[in-house]
Amino acid sequence: MKVYRFTPRTIHLMRLDTGSDLYDSITEYARDHDVQVAWVNFLGAVRRASLRYYDQEEKEYRDYVLDRHLEVVAGVGNFSSLDGEPFLHIHTALSDEDGAGFGGHVNSGTEVFAIEVMLQELEGDPPVRLPDECTGLTLWD
Repeated sequence: MKVYRFTPRTIHLMRLDTGSDLYDSITEYARDHDVQVAWVNFLGAVRRASLRYYDQEEKEYRDYVLDRHLEVVAGVGNFSSLDGEPFLHIHTALSDEDGAGFGGHVNSGTEVFAIEVMLQELEGDPPVRLPDECTGLTLWD
């Protein structure tokens, strides 16, 4: 088990623009405000979702798109460091008009209808993501 300790800093609350890209908007905001390490929560709705599923046997991501209006039941993630740059890692749970659920790792290409974001900036050196041989993922060192 790896344990990191941080001191809470600024909480940033954002309402993303309709039609904007969920992943890119949060990433751009963090870069513009020099956010290095943070926890992210979001809720709302999307017009289109671009997601990934990690196949644990094949050790590869499979991308898929849900080209429909969906409610964001929950969204969570973090900023850490990958290759010396801040890296956003977010997942979401979504539902359709019948309450059927979908989810996964959020990609660029997820179009916002209405999203509210809380980004909790943290004080301290960000965890560094490195390749993990066992899982095939880049995980906190």
